[in-house]
Amino acid sequence: MRARSRLGALYICYLSIEDPLVHTQVVAYLAGLARLGHDIHLITYEPRMTVARRRSARTEMAAVGVGWHRLTYHKRPSLPATVFDALVGAALGTWIVRRHRLDAVHCRSHVPAASGLLVSRLTGARLIFDIRGLMAEEYEDAGIWKSTSLPFRMTKWIEGAAIRRASGIVVLTCRVRAMLFGEAGDPRVHVIPCCADLERIAAGMAQRDEVRAGLGVGEDLVLIYVGKFTGWYMQGEMAELFAVARERRPGLRLLVLTQGDPQPIITELARHGVPPEAVTIRRALPDEVPGYLAAADLAMALIRPSPSKASSSPTKIGEYLGAGLPVIATAGVGDCDRLLADEVTGFLLQVPVTRDALVAAVDHALVLADDHDGAAARQQLAERELSLSGRGIPAYDALYRALAG
Repeated sequence: MRARSRLGALYICYLSIEDPLVHTQVVAYLAGLARLGHDIHLITYEPRMTVARRRSARTEMAAVGVGWHRLTYHKRPSLPATVFDALVGAALGTWIVRRHRLDAVHCRSHVPAASGLLVSRLTGARLIFDIRGLMAEEYEDAGIWKSTSLPFRMTKWIEGAAIRRASGIVVLTCRVRAMLFGEAGDPRVHVIPCCADLERIAAGMAQRDEVRAGLGVGEDLVLIYVGKFTGWYMQGEMAELFAVARERRPGLRLLVLTQGDPQPIITELARHGVPPEAVTIRRALPDEVPGYLAAADLAMALIRPSPSKASSSPTKIGEYLGAGLPVIATAGVGDCDRLLADEVTGFLLQVPVTRDALVAAVDHALVLADDHDGAAARQQLAERELSLSGRGIPAYDALYRALAG
């Protein structure tokens, strides 16, 4: 029987265990909670997986104290497939909660919340709604849904129902907490941003010389970008930023780490006259990222702001700051305006981005890159606000213990 301060929880995630995001923003947290004594089970949705890979994934999760359960992801037709997946998730979730006598169902975003609402009703388990983002508004801002459409209205209904039933609610930013719950707040709501594994990043700092030698950058400064392009990510403006930076500091190199299609940024860089030899694009494994961060001197994260982006907490910001890098970012995204308000952290660009603003951002970031004393201040900020072990896992642990008690 579990001690009263330990929670038995089923975590439902509508993503694949193979997704790098799941490893950094789901498994890393759940493994930490399991180490602290909580009984953790995880459901993920897999498009295609061999029997051998299923066995190895189950073994890997068991090694970190997490019981892993797999469902098949269905993509088309979009709405019926998603509804079907949610219902199957509810059926499996109900069985897991009853079989393992779990106390709570923890739902990562809206589709799992639909499953979790049914599981909670059928088993009496407490509901934790990990909102992550304003899903309906994000699809509306992207031009995919209209506010009058059935998917939009269904998503908002699920969101409202989950908020009403939840014993605990997690949001990523203070801005979205105020938007959803007012300035007075709600005692059920916890702000837990997307955190970075700063210990792993710190260990990678020793690889700077080795990785730079492998990249062949010599003594040149390196600007790094980690993540996707297109959509909310402003590849045109980032390409222009690098082109301007090359004018201000000839010899500057660009290092891109992405799991997505690199062609959009290649096209934009060529359009801005950036020579191919100035750019290195890599598909890096998670364990390789700290070494590449160590090899860099400054970083960028240009994300298009919109009303729905009030809920956004880019993991790359914590990774950049944890590596001591000055960051050029766009204002109006999540809590970045607060996190990057100090001049020592970098530069916030207003959108639409002008060439004069890019010049000012580059000049400021280059000064910070040449001043290594500022790196410690940026790392301290990351440790205080965006550390997996110092902020993320303890915050979830506190929520779990409160519900268990």
